[in-house]
Amino acid sequence: MPITTTWALARAWYSDRLSPDWRRSTRDEISAVFTTLGLVGPAWSFG
Repeated sequence: MPITTTWALARAWYSDRLSPDWRRSTRDEISAVFTTLGLVGPAWSFG
């Protein structure tokens, strides 16, 4: 995975973790992040 994609995933995944309003992302939200970053295929699915 290119470092730019890794960085974009890290930002999307951890950017709000310290917020008092943080909540766990749903499967649909996580799937949308993966798809937006072009992370598709068996390794990136919940099926």
